[in-house]
Amino acid sequence: MSADYLTPEQGAFISRCREKWQHIGLSTEHINQQNATDAVRAIYTALELTEPEIIIVDSPNAAFEYIWNFLKIGSQTMLGDAIDSSYWRRIYSNLQSDLLVRVPIDLQKNLHSLFDNHLAKEYAKFLQEQLEIQWGDVLEEHFGKRVGVASRRHRNLIKNIFSSCRKPETLIAGCSYFDFCIHSFNYHQFQNKLLVLEEFVQNCGWTFFFQNIAIICNHSTTISIDSNNHLHAEDTPAIAFADGYSLYADHGKIKLERTRKLDGMGWVRLLEKMNTVEIDSWEEYKLLRIVRKRVNVQPMQFLKATNPNTGEVRVSWVPLRFASAIEAARWVNQRKT
Repeated sequence: MSADYLTPEQGAFISRCREKWQHIGLSTEHINQQNATDAVRAIYTALELTEPEIIIVDSPNAAFEYIWNFLKIGSQTMLGDAIDSSYWRRIYSNLQSDLLVRVPIDLQKNLHSLFDNHLAKEYAKFLQEQLEIQWGDVLEEHFGKRVGVASRRHRNLIKNIFSSCRKPETLIAGCSYFDFCIHSFNYHQFQNKLLVLEEFVQNCGWTFFFQNIAIICNHSTTISIDSNNHLHAEDTPAIAFADGYSLYADHGKIKLERTRKLDGMGWVRLLEKMNTVEIDSWEEYKLLRIVRKRVNVQPMQFLKATNPNTGEVRVSWVPLRFASAIEAARWVNQRKT
């Protein structure tokens, strides 16, 4: 049995499924925060994992900045372990095996290529490639240029961050295929399993899943393509996000921005988004504590200093033993000398 034996209605439905999933998977609409939060919570429930704290940011680069802020002070426990692809087999791969075993093998082979989506692949591939290079530069700047074991450690650190990341656009081809099979061949018993994935693809951008924290990225605000459906824009970004992060492409070829410096505001934005309590204040200093909902994760404490003349804000991690802002300020300033 081949795709040639599909009815005209089924053939037309292939195009509708492709269009539907590309539309939701490469949306440039601002995400609804409540819908995005509900979609991620549903995934943790499906994976039988405890509900995490959820942070919503404007771009994958901003997500990397948050994660890096945790890792560079050795606070991996704030994030917890990465929820990698082995967990996702419980949703995606199990649905794939349960559903497609019912579709004749020769038809599977013919259908599979009809749902391929090179634009979605380009989007995911180019963004990851640029982030890997830029954050490799950040790690090199922080740790110093090294070779051998240290260099491999940096690469493994970035690889581990990406292992936690689920990208809606990479699910477009598979989910449109599942959608077609469920409705064309009346396998409606799998509809609820597909719905978990559909809610995620529709309501979330790139999402970094960790045991204690999930970081949801907003959709890009711009996706520009050429007449052949490849990423392309003349003198402007082909992909852009609300916080200014962008990617340039020329007819399906990435134009890399090699270096992107951190703006030093990562902790400020993080403290704004998390459950932060002011413990004490002294002059321009505020002693802040992130209070965690999960009982098995220790709180973290920071000293926020605001320059009264320029308004510049600096945030420094401080040990939990400090209960006053003046003590914490002395400790931070001594470490700088």
